[in-house]
Amino acid sequence: MSTCVIVLKGKLPARELVLKLKEAQTPILNCDLIEPLKNEKESKNLNLEPSEEIFINEANFNSIKLLNPTLARKDRQKTLAIWLVPFGFIAGLSFSQMTELKTFSDMGFPNQFEKLLGGLVGMISGWLGSFFSAGGINQDIDDDLRALRKKSEQGFWLLILELPIEIELPWKTLKEADSLEIITIDKE
Repeated sequence: MSTCVIVLKGKLPARELVLKLKEAQTPILNCDLIEPLKNEKESKNLNLEPSEEIFINEANFNSIKLLNPTLARKDRQKTLAIWLVPFGFIAGLSFSQMTELKTFSDMGFPNQFEKLLGGLVGMISGWLGSFFSAGGINQDIDDDLRALRKKSEQGFWLLILELPIEIELPWKTLKEADSLEIITIDKE
């Protein structure tokens, strides 16, 4: 997915840019308009007309996964846990069965639960693995996020465009817009 963040002075230029992209039949997967963290009175009074079919999702800066590393980390942790928890249970069960260790029996647990408790320990290990492995973030994206947060705090609107990977960003249309800055972001 090709993603770019366009820094704009107001809501109206974002609306006009999306209309131009729509007229040019640019295939847009997702279009999010992020209100400034320091919101101006002008931006609250200007509403998009619901009769027009503009596909802008208006959102808060901290509610977008691309701009909020905490949300992205939680999402990655849930995805990893779906795979690692069951595999951890199977690995713990298999390990207990193969080695025939009496770890839990020596601690006073019934001998029949030895393999099941080994599976539970493996499951907990899988969950911990998903938690810690989801914590990494790309430093380049982190620098871009700081710059985007600073722009948002200064009162600028952010328009996030996601296009299919095979589609080149419409640079001519983007440069014609009244934008201050265009930042491309690699998600992977």
